[in-house]
Amino acid sequence: MGGSVAPWEKPGTMSNSFRCYHTFSQHLKDLKKENFSLKLRIYFLEERIQQKYEDSSNDVHKRNIELKVEVESLKQELQEKQDLLDKAPTTAESLTNQNEEELQRHCEERQQEISHIQEILETKEALLVRGESEKMVSLAEAEFQCCLALEREMMMKMEEEEEKCEGGSLGSRLQQGALAEKDRLAGGQVLIEV
Repeated sequence: MGGSVAPWEKPGTMSNSFRCYHTFSQHLKDLKKENFSLKLRIYFLEERIQQKYEDSSNDVHKRNIELKVEVESLKQELQEKQDLLDKAPTTAESLTNQNEEELQRHCEERQQEISHIQEILETKEALLVRGESEKMVSLAEAEFQCCLALEREMMMKMEEEEEKCEGGSLGSRLQQGALAEKDRLAGGQVLIEV
């Protein structure tokens, strides 16, 4: 058996099979090395992915926290705006009341101004009437003085005429007429002054 060759094998093929075995063995070693190398690469890649996942996981957690904070602040802002909307009718009513009160106050101020102007107008009218009354009184007084001057002049003329005329009865009649005229004018002055 040691030196016999199987019938299907040809002589000298042993070295061929050794070579095949050696090639196969070499190929197997190369594949094992490549397999080991690939396993190492997979290990390092998994490690890198794990690190990235942890980093991204931390980033995701941070981002998640930021988003939660933002959501809560938006909820609070929404609630504040909702409260403002709820208060809006009351605020609008309050502003309307304030505007009505201010309008009422302006109307009252204008009414007071109108009353004040009417008082000034009435005062000026009274002053004007008084001024015209005083003017009329002074005109009546001047007329009265003029009449008195005329009366004196007439009296003087009558006295002169009386002296010229010996009949004194005409002079006394004229004198009585002048006195009556004087009394009449004096009575008119009293009426004007009242």
